[in-house]
Amino acid sequence: MAARSWATSIFTAIGVAAGAGAAQLGLGYGLGIISWQPTGDSATVWVSSLAWVTWLAASSSVIGAICADRLAGAGAPVPAKPDSVGGQALIVAWRIVIALASAVGSLIIVPLVAIPARTPRPDNAAPYFTAGGYAIAGLIVGLLIAVGALAARAIAANIIASSAWLWTLAVVAVADVVRADGATATAAQLGTWQFTDATWVNGMVNLPSGLLMLAIALVIGALAAWPASRRGDNRVGVALSGLAGPLLVAIAYFLAMPALGEHDQHLSAFVIAPYAMFTGLAGSVIVSAIGPRGSRAKARADRHAAAAERDARSAAEYSNWTAALAEADAAQSRSSADAEPDTDSPRSSSGSTGSGGSGSSDGSWSREPVAVGAELDSATDLESDAYAPSRAYGSAGSTGRTYTSDTAKRAYAEDTIDEEPAPAGSSSPAPSSTSAGRAAVAPLWPTESTTNTAPAKSTSRTKRGRGKPAE
Repeated sequence: MAARSWATSIFTAIGVAAGAGAAQLGLGYGLGIISWQPTGDSATVWVSSLAWVTWLAASSSVIGAICADRLAGAGAPVPAKPDSVGGQALIVAWRIVIALASAVGSLIIVPLVAIPARTPRPDNAAPYFTAGGYAIAGLIVGLLIAVGALAARAIAANIIASSAWLWTLAVVAVADVVRADGATATAAQLGTWQFTDATWVNGMVNLPSGLLMLAIALVIGALAAWPASRRGDNRVGVALSGLAGPLLVAIAYFLAMPALGEHDQHLSAFVIAPYAMFTGLAGSVIVSAIGPRGSRAKARADRHAAAAERDARSAAEYSNWTAALAEADAAQSRSSADAEPDTDSPRSSSGSTGSGGSGSSDGSWSREPVAVGAELDSATDLESDAYAPSRAYGSAGSTGRTYTSDTAKRAYAEDTIDEEPAPAGSSSPAPSSTSAGRAAVAPLWPTESTTNTAPAKSTSRTKRGRGKPAE
């Protein structure tokens, strides 16, 4: 099945190219724009005929390849993996084979121009050989352009649109000359209109004709690329499509090489044709820059979606950091609550606390207020947690003696900071202190007399062990 598809496409390319070449050449002969017979203005007719033959041979090759590829349709080879090396090689091979078959079909133009051109000319001993050689050169150029036309539909559209414009311009020019009873051999010029009484630039460029070529190349380049661009075809092919049609015209004039002369229409077209290539390229590039339908809206939506995604990602990262910090704070709080109290705190092994605290069986402890200097009503109050410091001072000391409640209360209320010795040589008497060298305690609130008040002297204590109360 695949072999039949390849064979069918090859024969289709050969037949369509041969028919397009013969039809175009017959139209040129019928309109009189291609003529090999020497005339009074034979040099101009010869150059015009060579340019037309070169162009129509190239365009016939491209048209044959395009039609064969489009007519193949589903029969064209489609690789299982188009992006693979094997798939790309198969696609390229298909295009080259179809282009070669189309060029073979266009070879029919060679005898159709060589036989009528066998009449000898004063400036050419073998005109048939020259005419056939120009036809073959056109086939080679068409072969190369056909491969690009099969790769990009915009290039194929530009070739077809340019061919339609050139033949339309030729028919209108011949009709205008026939109405005026002029010579049809020099009536239609490839790709341009012969303005009479026009402005010439340096005697070489017909300004209106040149501007017409540039404007048509720009318009065709843009219009032919527009459908392919809106479909979303390859942008490279769309951008280069405007170059195809003017390129064929420029190559035809370059090979024909018109002689230098003042106010020569062919010389003007020869000079302007390369610039028409760039204007056509500019038109297709502009269309390619616009992009496919909805591309701008899609790009704008993509930008908004990317910005929203970036903001959401940032917010999620911020939330994660906040949650992590909160979890770390909670863990630190739990570890602080579960940690043991400070070892410097006076706690008994049974769970009782030191000053201002009470213990529990689970190891937790809490602080409770202690009444400093409060009277002990009974032994029960002395044993309560509120008077833990009193019990500490009132418990049995190193001598095994037990203090009374007044002694314990007095011992707890007094300051325990050692008295600093009086400086040597001082005549003032040292403040009164206990026998143990303890300093007097300043009152916790002001006394009734605000002047000449002396600090109350503390009750004397025993030496170091506090084993004996003051007398």
